Amino acid sequence: MLLVSVLLAGMTCGVSSAIESSDVEVLLANEKGWAKAPVDGNADRMASFMADEYLELVWEPATPTTAAHWMATTKETWVRRVRHHTEVYSAVELKNLTVHLQGLMAVVTGEYSQVGTNDGKDNTSAGIYTNTWVKRKGRWLVIQSVFP
Repeated sequence: MLLVSVLLAGMTCGVSSAIESSDVEVLLANEKGWAKAPVDGNADRMASFMADEYLELVWEPATPTTAAHWMATTKETWVRRVRHHTEVYSAVELKNLTVHLQGLMAVVTGEYSQVGTNDGKDNTSAGIYTNTWVKRKGRWLVIQSVFP
């Protein structure tokens, strides 16, 4: 699984016009806090940033035996894997973040790099991503991540 954002060093933040900077600051802090939680091994904190219907989509390229496809992971599955140390992250970094805020929905785009393991196998990767957040009862929750 891919994860975003522990370090926001060198981050740039583009902001859509006519939005509140406080929402942008909260979203960027949420990205950072959400990513730091599994690096710290804190599955409950990780889960607290996620809507119950959270879904992660990761593009899996074709192999000699498998066609290219999207792999979907739910909140329940990902949190369980972090809680049981099946999936472990030692570092995650974000850069070039942009917040696109539209009312009670926001999309954060950026670049990531991560170091970790999944079922004991190296899960080190880097690339681009998007996270979609919704504001519910005054609180921003991530509902979807896409890693193309």
